[in-house]
Amino acid sequence: MLESNLTRVQWAFRFLLTAMLATWLLSNKVWMTDRNFPMVPVLDFIPPLPSPVDYIFYCVLIILTIYQILYIENKNTKIALIALFAFLMLGDQMRWQPYNVQFFLMVNALFFFPKFTDGILNTFRALVIVFFIMTGIQEFNAVFQQSVFPWLISPIATLLPMKMEASVLEGGYVFALLNLFSGIGLLFPKTRNIAVIVGIVISLFLFYSLSPMANDWNHASLPYNIVTAAFTYVLFYKSEFDLKLVFWNPKFYYQSAAIAVFAIIPLLSFAGLYDRMQCFNAYSGKSLYAKIYVTEELVDLLPDGVKRYVYRPPMGEPYLETTYWSFNALKVSPYSEKRVYEKLQEYVCSFSEGECSARLEIYTYNGR
Repeated sequence: MLESNLTRVQWAFRFLLTAMLATWLLSNKVWMTDRNFPMVPVLDFIPPLPSPVDYIFYCVLIILTIYQILYIENKNTKIALIALFAFLMLGDQMRWQPYNVQFFLMVNALFFFPKFTDGILNTFRALVIVFFIMTGIQEFNAVFQQSVFPWLISPIATLLPMKMEASVLEGGYVFALLNLFSGIGLLFPKTRNIAVIVGIVISLFLFYSLSPMANDWNHASLPYNIVTAAFTYVLFYKSEFDLKLVFWNPKFYYQSAAIAVFAIIPLLSFAGLYDRMQCFNAYSGKSLYAKIYVTEELVDLLPDGVKRYVYRPPMGEPYLETTYWSFNALKVSPYSEKRVYEKLQEYVCSFSEGECSARLEIYTYNGR
């Protein structure tokens, strides 16, 4: 299966395209215009696609992906697939899930296949290494340790004896270290195969934890966890490569661009200059969350498809919790940035008669 670099790249592309296909099938609503959640285009002047054009474009995207899986080197379909993928991504910020952004970066390597096989292989390796290292760094925080990791591990921990369960639930920092070890271990020949096993176990654990067998949450991310495990095996197991060429090849500009977008630019998020969503924060506990408080008068004016997501606490104002609204309506998380939440507030206010009473509250679980 892995007898040559060409074979490794071919398998990597097949796994990538299959994960894209599965992800888009699981989150089909986010690619539609007719839905119970507003469109938030990347650029305000981009109009939404009318129905049924949106459905036709989505079906074409699915068909092109299937065809590309079968015929990886087909030039015409890869141009059409990547162009349509880019166009649809511009139509809605909710489509900019971190896995879709990584898929887009990686699928662009099809333009350079098979001529730059070694360069593509090293680029993919760099992205996987960066993913594990940056995920581990982001998970080193009290919210992940005290809240997120116990939730992730709880379906397994509850099966263990009580004394062991308590220790496992407190293992958030150990899990972060395992991510770091996997990413750093993949760099060096002596630790590479062990790091491959650790990386695969991490990915399969997240798949199980989020699946209907456990926490039953964010199903659209399940193919990403599987493909990360597949990449870790295909790209690294029993492989030998020049470490310098993994991160820098002056003759292969795609590699430099992909690493800059995936690994360097996200560092700006630590200074508040780049979106948190694109800085490996999916389950770190550092994301922004939002509630939109509404009056009963405004609730009556909302579309029926939106009313169902209004929560009425026993004490206090009714509100839309944007995370649950997005997950239920689109099967993906909201794009958790202030500008997007403000657009959601504007959408709710668009149904108000006179001065809008909707109030936006943006918050985090780590106090920052």
